Amino acid sequence: MAGIMITGHGHFPSGVLSAVELVAGTSGEIVAVDFEAGQTAGELRAAMTAALESLDEDQVLILADLAGGTPFNTAAVLKQEVKGKEIRLLAGASMPMVVEAVFSRAAVGLDELTAMAAQAAAEG
Repeated sequence: MAGIMITGHGHFPSGVLSAVELVAGTSGEIVAVDFEAGQTAGELRAAMTAALESLDEDQVLILADLAGGTPFNTAAVLKQEVKGKEIRLLAGASMPMVVEAVFSRAAVGLDELTAMAAQAAAEG
């Protein structure tokens, strides 16, 4: 089962996670990393690295709010640099995307999970 990280600007990640937990219940191996006002890219990177390390899973799906934004770009760099974890990254994080990922991650592999989450975002 893949771990999930939600990241983005402001409190969007923690807000989406809170909303998803109302629908799907509390589930382990899901973390939210907010990029708050005044935070540097280096601080975000450190928070994202710590969040990745906190996930016990070897496979991680990172869902970022905007392609090209600091959280997405930081995740893209970590995807290349972090050893010991297979990471996939999607932009356009939304409630449908996260709900699909949470409910499907136990039944499918990381590549299929990534495709299913992207499809849910497009349809949602």
